[in-house]
Amino acid sequence: MSVQVGFENLPVPIVSHIRDSLTVRHVQPHTFHVTELIRCLRLAWYKRTYPEQVKWSIKSLLNIYRGSVFDDRWTPLFKVHQKNYRVKRRGVVITGTFDFLYEGFIYDLKLPTVATYKKIFGAGQIYRRQVQAYLSLAHANGELLDVHRARVLMVAEDVVVEEVAEWAGMLDSWLWPRAFLLDSAFNSGDPSLLAGPEESSECREEFCSASTDFRIKCAYQGRDLEPPVRVSIGELTY
Repeated sequence: MSVQVGFENLPVPIVSHIRDSLTVRHVQPHTFHVTELIRCLRLAWYKRTYPEQVKWSIKSLLNIYRGSVFDDRWTPLFKVHQKNYRVKRRGVVITGTFDFLYEGFIYDLKLPTVATYKKIFGAGQIYRRQVQAYLSLAHANGELLDVHRARVLMVAEDVVVEEVAEWAGMLDSWLWPRAFLLDSAFNSGDPSLLAGPEESSECREEFCSASTDFRIKCAYQGRDLEPPVRVSIGELTY
């Protein structure tokens, strides 16, 4: 009996289909997606500055593909779905798209590989911030003003749902300062502006150099990364 294990065993036509099915995110200067701002800003800087060093493993591509398929099939079941919002201030734009609205909650659909830790610890800080940011963007656009709750729906070998409280003032107190800081780093070409303690703790040493000269260009030197968050097809282009 011959048994082979590993994503490299997927037939080439399937891998090619997965690659061809995913729309490449078009990056616009001074425009930042919520998914960039809620994570390590240094990681976002290097990802945009050195795109040629970003390598996606087959497993990573499959995770994104799986999320896009569920988005395409499930979110249209709801009257309000794939709703995009944009806010602009001082020439900088923040944009984001939530998956659907249901029973008074903004929902974001996640498909983690396993749900073991989600059952114990919940969605985690990154997922919570993401839905809170979507809610903030909706309110800033004068929409869903009666909605003050969000949920992260995680589907793996089990289903886990976490209700997330609204972060009042998140846009002004947290998202805009981070967007302006990231934009300044791009304008100056100097990522040392982003060397904050939160970035160090979120990215961890194996992802970003703790020194200000950033000799390690985040994780993009000879390393395949898992996607930081599941990105839907609707969010891959903006």
